[in-house]
Amino acid sequence: MGEIKLQSYHHYIIRAKWILPILAPPIIDGAIEIKGKKIVSIGKFKEVFKKTAFAKPINFEESIILPSLVNVHTHLELSALRYKIVLPSDNFISWVKNVINLKKELTVSEIREAARASLYNLWKEGVGIIGDVGNTAITLPLLCNSPFYGYFFNEVLSFRGGYNLKEIKIDTESLNFKITYSAHAPYSVSPLLLQAIKAYNKKRKKLFCIHCAESLEEVEFLKTGKGQLLSLLKEKGQWNEDFIPPKLSPVKYLYKLKLLDKDTLLIHVVYIDEEDLEILKKTGVKICICPKSNLFTGVGLPEIKRFIFAGLDICIGTDSLASNDQLSIWEELRTLYIHYPDISPDIFLKMATFNGAKVLGFEKMGALLPGYYAHMLVVEIKDYLTDNPKETLLNLINAEKEIKYRLYV
Repeated sequence: MGEIKLQSYHHYIIRAKWILPILAPPIIDGAIEIKGKKIVSIGKFKEVFKKTAFAKPINFEESIILPSLVNVHTHLELSALRYKIVLPSDNFISWVKNVINLKKELTVSEIREAARASLYNLWKEGVGIIGDVGNTAITLPLLCNSPFYGYFFNEVLSFRGGYNLKEIKIDTESLNFKITYSAHAPYSVSPLLLQAIKAYNKKRKKLFCIHCAESLEEVEFLKTGKGQLLSLLKEKGQWNEDFIPPKLSPVKYLYKLKLLDKDTLLIHVVYIDEEDLEILKKTGVKICICPKSNLFTGVGLPEIKRFIFAGLDICIGTDSLASNDQLSIWEELRTLYIHYPDISPDIFLKMATFNGAKVLGFEKMGALLPGYYAHMLVVEIKDYLTDNPKETLLNLINAEKEIKYRLYV
């Protein structure tokens, strides 16, 4: 894959058979004018070219140009667990226990090097923005010294409470990465600590992130206070004798704690009812789906159509290599299309680009429009590239492809 790192003095006209602006219809024989690291104009090549003087033309010919992808949710520090949990699980709690036990066996060096390899593969796969969740901050220096943009969420697990939310300080400064705390899940963080983490992020105008409604075991625990999660908390010395089950769904529980608003990102959201959906719609929360991970852990897929009809901002993550064989947004897109073939492919592509950038708070990224930064992929489809826009989008998701170049700032 070739790379073009844009400087402020560059002035280009980039041409390709297809340009996908994401927030506008696909453009055949399109062109993008770039100056000062930003897109100046976009449209048909003839129209853009005749209005531009002294720009350097680059013709990528039979290719598709689209924005860089966004992986909103992953756990890079679990990358060393790839293939160590070999078979897909039919029991979510068994998978959780496997992750906990296997992670204890990893050395710092193994975690760091596997995370480094994952970052390299994410870059090769066309990702430009990442939402990384970790418990140790081992991956943070790697992220801050990379060309990526994104968030690092320092994940809190403490059902007993008593966690000290001190300011996160790092040796490596990065203008590209936002750093804050996140909560693991409603069943692994005490109610008061959940509220404290939300308050910490609200004060600093940061995104509050939490796994929510991922499994039936989570639903059972919050409604009854019983089940396998109770046993797991006791086994790990995290059970809080003062906890009184709210007898609510995960979404209703977080809503009761006043944690849901437009600056909240819920991960997975598989098990919800109509009342939950109304709460999500009313509060304007953001949703990140991780389809391949959900299939691996056996929890099933979320009802994405209901999210779409509710007008929610939906984005895509891969989760970790403990529940996925690769951190590929392309594979997540393909999986989504296989299971939801009646959803238009442009909706999925928007989830993987603009929506992800919007959710993580990176304005002027995730789309190709005037004023946006020129973070772009030049993709070559192995099959014949048709003149039909819908077929082109389907091929981009399903056909064999190669990222020939990426342009970034």
